[in-house]
Amino acid sequence: MSNIQISNLVLWQKNGIKRTLNFLHNRVNVITGDSGKGKSSILFIIDYCLLARETTGISKTNIDSKVDWYGIKISIDGKELVIARPSESNGATDQAYFSENGTIPTLPILNVQIDNLKKVLSSAFGIDTELRVPYGGRYIKAGSKVSFRNFLAYSYQDQNTIVAPNHLYIRPTDGRYQEAIERTFRMAIGAENVSTALARNRLAELERRKAVQARKNESYAKSANAFSEEVEALSSEAYSLGVIERKPESYEDSFTALRELVATPVAPSDHKREVERFEREIFSLSAKNRQLKAFIDGKPAFTIALKETEDALKPVNAFNSQADDIFPSQFANEVIARLQRELSDIKLSLRDRKIFPFLDEVKNIYEENENKIQTLREELLKIKTKQPIQYNPNDYYRYLGRLEAKLEVYRQSEDQVIQPPQDDLDDSIADLRQKVEQNDEKSLLAKQELNRLINKRLTTLPLKGYNNFSAFYYEKEKLIHLHSSDLATIEKMPDVGSASNYLYIHVSYFLALHEIAKTRQIPWVPSFLVLDQVSTPYFSSDGKPNDDIRSLDKILIELNKFVIDMDKFGGFQIILLEHIDKEHWASLNLDRFYLVDNELRDNYGLILEAPGDESPAEPPK
Repeated sequence: MSNIQISNLVLWQKNGIKRTLNFLHNRVNVITGDSGKGKSSILFIIDYCLLARETTGISKTNIDSKVDWYGIKISIDGKELVIARPSESNGATDQAYFSENGTIPTLPILNVQIDNLKKVLSSAFGIDTELRVPYGGRYIKAGSKVSFRNFLAYSYQDQNTIVAPNHLYIRPTDGRYQEAIERTFRMAIGAENVSTALARNRLAELERRKAVQARKNESYAKSANAFSEEVEALSSEAYSLGVIERKPESYEDSFTALRELVATPVAPSDHKREVERFEREIFSLSAKNRQLKAFIDGKPAFTIALKETEDALKPVNAFNSQADDIFPSQFANEVIARLQRELSDIKLSLRDRKIFPFLDEVKNIYEENENKIQTLREELLKIKTKQPIQYNPNDYYRYLGRLEAKLEVYRQSEDQVIQPPQDDLDDSIADLRQKVEQNDEKSLLAKQELNRLINKRLTTLPLKGYNNFSAFYYEKEKLIHLHSSDLATIEKMPDVGSASNYLYIHVSYFLALHEIAKTRQIPWVPSFLVLDQVSTPYFSSDGKPNDDIRSLDKILIELNKFVIDMDKFGGFQIILLEHIDKEHWASLNLDRFYLVDNELRDNYGLILEAPGDESPAEPPK
């Protein structure tokens, strides 16, 4: 079991003073003093020395502008490590000073890259190099390596957070910081060890691979369906253009017909000219038949003319019966005989109505023309119905080129073999899932234990107005809500009210979390807790205690007791940043409380102003 505690905090000031704060292990180390003396910056100096990305939280005017280097000595299972980083005013960098033998230099030098130092400290914290975040989020990618910094969030409570109604951890607006808490919470409470965490990581990876394969299969299926629809549309277009005889019924037939079309394209014809040729011929024949029809329809008029001629020739009969008396000459008799014959012919024609000059020939020609017209119209209709190729040769062959390119894309896509997930992948997933599910039961028990320890603390730190309520940690929200004894009422944490209540909730939660980490020997969680001003709810703005100062005493007593209780699990360290006098906790006989340095009051603060001043008195032992 690892035991990670802080031994020293060092500031190399610009005025030449090396300011050192000495912390005792397994104690409540109190740094107390007036406001504006730099106490609250200490939490963030510690975090910066432990490789935070920036100096946020360190006063730039009162602290950073007067410091060249910040340094920390930490003890990990008895091994002392020293880390120093340049102040922001001195030019923050991606390098640091590092000593693995605990040497605090007269003046640090840059001797290690921050990224390399993170790996060293992660190893020192007992974090397996293969331990990775099992699932990603908005800020952290799945598969990212777990860092020792992911567990430092459980060791800090700044002045604003310790009484916050709507968050438990510092830096609530830092999305990456909060995501890291979500990813490591179960590891922090012992719900996961290296084996189960790696199993969960491996399961997440295999499920991701399987999901990727499933998406590929689905993509291929959608592509095949899309190809089918496009091929069907292409075959319909080919049919409408008249370049294939029939519209194929299946995808395979359509694909085959189109490939054959590309292989042996239909020669394009001039559709417009062919239509015009048919229409001209039909028009010419129709015009001729109109004339023939007019001739055929003229028979009644001819008959009337014959009748009139017959009437005109009727006197010939009289002339013929009295020829010798009327025309006594031979010539006259011949004329009358000729007229007599014509009259006979006319009468014969009138009796036979079918007789008409050239009528049969005309009718035959008319019928032949009508048959030709009908044949031409059928051919024209067939052309228009099939709508044969209407492009000119250049356009048509460009169309064939596009068709050939599309068919090649479809062919290549069809040639891709869809590999289903391997059977051994499913078997591995099943085995890992069983292991993870068993661990989920362990996780449930761990969270139940965490809630039990929170409520154990709240028996000595009772919430005002919630005597019969129990506290429950909600992992997804990272909040603690209160349940009535009959479970009929749930009081959300933001609605609990009272800074004193929030202080009790925060302290109870973090002591419970560290207790479960110590008792379950969680190697990654540091064995220290930095609390900034637990007395905030009990002092007015002018620094005078209010009527509820006894509630503060309960907190101090609980912190002292917690450090004692953790002795049997390897020890624990609390750093308390305060403004209460030493006499206040001394009157409570808190034997684990230790005053770090002199109280920071009047002209004495975290930064020592003048290089000629005497060094501060040795802190009491």
